[in-house]
Amino acid sequence: MPVPRFRPAARAMASLAIALCLTGPSVPAWAQSAPTAPEPAAPKTAANTLDPVAVQALTGMGNYLKSLKTFEFHSKATAEAAFADTDLLVHLDYEATYKVMRPTAFYVEIKSDRAVREYFYDGKSLTVNVPRQNYYAKVAAPPTIRQTVDKIYLDYGIDLPLADIFYWSENPVTEGITSAVRVGFARVNGKEADQFAYRGDTLDWQIWIARGKAPLPLRIVITDRSDPVRPSYSADLDWNTAPSLTAKDFAFVPPKTASAIQLAALSGGN
Repeated sequence: MPVPRFRPAARAMASLAIALCLTGPSVPAWAQSAPTAPEPAAPKTAANTLDPVAVQALTGMGNYLKSLKTFEFHSKATAEAAFADTDLLVHLDYEATYKVMRPTAFYVEIKSDRAVREYFYDGKSLTVNVPRQNYYAKVAAPPTIRQTVDKIYLDYGIDLPLADIFYWSENPVTEGITSAVRVGFARVNGKEADQFAYRGDTLDWQIWIARGKAPLPLRIVITDRSDPVRPSYSADLDWNTAPSLTAKDFAFVPPKTASAIQLAALSGGN
């Protein structure tokens, strides 16, 4: 399942409308002949609800991410996706590690029970390594992270989970939002945060932003409303904003037994 993403140029950012449904007791037999109560009014949609606090929270988060020249984070995530061609939703768990030196280098490792992928970007090329199958593919890449993330998505269909972190740090993070609300105080793995919900054209999403001088995204939940089964994605992020990174962290050295293959381009890709 491609992780639902909110690319500011293609998809509007999104929010989650939260409803609490209270179920009352069943009607006793002696009261069943009484006049029925009018049906409750349909719940209001989240359209056009723009809380300035929620909007400012995204702006502050984006500005802080923009200030980080290097960073590292580890995430534990669950993608809820339709199984094969059915409407049966299944949960797929995986972990991801990001090491980033802005604006010209990143390393990403994605691990699940079924697969392991590594992505090395050094400012000149991108290498996709598949260690379990012992092969890799290398392609030329643009000179910045943002350009490279766009290119591999458009040309090869590679959609890095949580790559929205790069967009948040380089674009107005409020672009495309139709609704924004503050849900309230929360704790994420013991860290104090504020929970917010947002809506765009096709996506609903929630984000838990750390309180204090480092407003980092600690948890993200995304729901794709464009799909009838409404697949979702959730991730908890653990950050290191002062890692010791060098060029070696982003340089791929193929094992002697590994085989080089060609990365398959999408039809119509450049």
